[in-house]
Amino acid sequence: MTQPYHHGNLRQALLERATEILSEKGVEGLSLRGLARDLGVSHAAPLRHFSTKAELLNAIALEGVCSLIAATKKADAQPPGPARLRAIMLAYVNWAIANTELHHVLRNPDVMRHASDDLTTLLASFAERQKAEIRAAQDVGWRADEDPDVLFLHLVSLTAGTAIVSTEEVYRQRVPLPKRQSNIEDSIDLFVG
Repeated sequence: MTQPYHHGNLRQALLERATEILSEKGVEGLSLRGLARDLGVSHAAPLRHFSTKAELLNAIALEGVCSLIAATKKADAQPPGPARLRAIMLAYVNWAIANTELHHVLRNPDVMRHASDDLTTLLASFAERQKAEIRAAQDVGWRADEDPDVLFLHLVSLTAGTAIVSTEEVYRQRVPLPKRQSNIEDSIDLFVG
């Protein structure tokens, strides 16, 4: 249980505690009343920010996707090409490792089922950005003869899969900690190299 809420940003406190609950107990363990109890506020207080559980779930997912996109934008410092693709992929995986609970929430189909049009548009925009980066890399000679749709599928599968292997305890036990980052980089290099 978290510390009771004491003055400040209730909306953010609700999002943070809800993310913890989702990671620990799943969607079925989350309720607006339970959040209010955990934060020591009236049962009506969360309703000023989220009128339904679905609205709360969408807000968590939206915050997570925005955070992920911001992390991958740092790759824009690299020139278009395989180095930028590598930087985007590493940023995604490292974001998932640093934000494990949020990453788990974004992978939860019950959470994503409540995606608003804004969230759906944001996710589509992120996918289009990745596709554009693949085309830009192909324009400078990287895998120029490959089907960009196949490369996109590979990029998403490798990035999301590596993030899952890096954040799920059952997999993390099999990857020695001192080598984990180098293993991640080596795996991504097999794709972009």
